[in-house]
Amino acid sequence: MKTMSIKPLLNTKPIKTPSTTEVKKFRYYANDRTLEHDQVLIEQPLQIRLLWQVENSEITHSQIFSITMRTPGDDRALITGLMQSEGIIEHYQQLESILPELDEQESKHSNRVADQNQWEVKLNSGVVPDIKSLERFQVTYSSCGLCGTTSLKSLELKNPPRLNQSKHWLSFDAICSMPSLMRETQTQFVQTGGSHAAALFDQQGRLIDIKEDIGRHNALDKLLGASLALRDISGTKVSVLVSGRISFEIVQKTVMAGVAVLIAVGAPSELAISAAKRFDLTLIGFTKKTGFNLYHGDWRLVPLT
Repeated sequence: MKTMSIKPLLNTKPIKTPSTTEVKKFRYYANDRTLEHDQVLIEQPLQIRLLWQVENSEITHSQIFSITMRTPGDDRALITGLMQSEGIIEHYQQLESILPELDEQESKHSNRVADQNQWEVKLNSGVVPDIKSLERFQVTYSSCGLCGTTSLKSLELKNPPRLNQSKHWLSFDAICSMPSLMRETQTQFVQTGGSHAAALFDQQGRLIDIKEDIGRHNALDKLLGASLALRDISGTKVSVLVSGRISFEIVQKTVMAGVAVLIAVGAPSELAISAAKRFDLTLIGFTKKTGFNLYHGDWRLVPLT
């Protein structure tokens, strides 16, 4: 797998935030009930503000990019993945900083704690986002994007990287083993039963990384954002596995990351299949220990003997 040099972002010390909390519940039986304690996922809003400067200009432009619900934790990775999937950045080095946002009053008091639900993303000077794309994103993201050919055209305009076209490198056994490998490391799901997961696997089907969140899209953004910060996976022989169904947005994020194989334990939508065919993504659903459904891209699989 190819690697890349990493430019550390300003103040990127990991921030410890709880992802679960304990609550009381009554467990009902046929003739009784008991008071118990349970772990549930935390769900809070995440606001992302985008800052940028036109080259050779000292004027800083500012605009709210997104407000989304997520499970706290891995916020920098989530934001990085979102920046990539929406075409704001192509490389990690285009980011200058990702920091919790302080208002003017808070910034005067160094001992004040920033709001961990509001973040600022500053792009390097000269990296200018497409304003129309930002406006489109704000309007449509909460309702899962645009429809039909408009969505496919929108993805084309983001200039996604060309996917690896190598043949016969991913085996049947490797694919079938992935859901079990992912489930074994889903710590938040074990605690709460309420999280989605996205996992990255290498050519041999070995688990590279896994991220969890209450939202499917967020889990994938966290996974791909963390990968972008550590290595260049675009064009390499890796696969992404998601715990739920495959929507168009899941395909978009995978394609924009340059990953050629997308696998799910659930079903793909019709538009997801159309997008996979348009961008030559290998798309697999209903994955179990005994088999799976393949909707496009069979040439990347090792032929069955």
